Amino acid sequence: MEQDIARQIGELVAANDRIGAIRVLREATGMGLAEAKAVIEAVAEGGSLPMGPTPIRKAPDTGEIPADVLATAASGNRILAIKMLREHFGLGLKEAKDKLDEAVPVSAVGSAGKRGCLLPLLFGAFLGSAGLLLH
Repeated sequence: MEQDIARQIGELVAANDRIGAIRVLREATGMGLAEAKAVIEAVAEGGSLPMGPTPIRKAPDTGEIPADVLATAASGNRILAIKMLREHFGLGLKEAKDKLDEAVPVSAVGSAGKRGCLLPLLFGAFLGSAGLLLH
């Protein structure tokens, strides 16, 4: 199995399809994008695909999302929640984001996730200045 993946990656690199090689490596190992890209770049420069106990593995079983991650996402801090998921499960950025989006959709976050909206402040300033003009 590992040799089939290594052969497939080698063929993709030889055909100058680094994106395809990165995709195959990530699917086979569960590596993040940056890590897989670095491995493929090394292979393209004449290195060999690391075999053995480390890289060729299935993506980790992610199971249930911990309550603290869900609470962090629900409070509107999705970036921190994604970071926590990545650290907890060893996921890549996209996988962690997709898992979080599935568990806590962005629309479910509500107003807590909308930080820095200037519209109410601008509207209040407009009304305040309009009131001053009327007096």
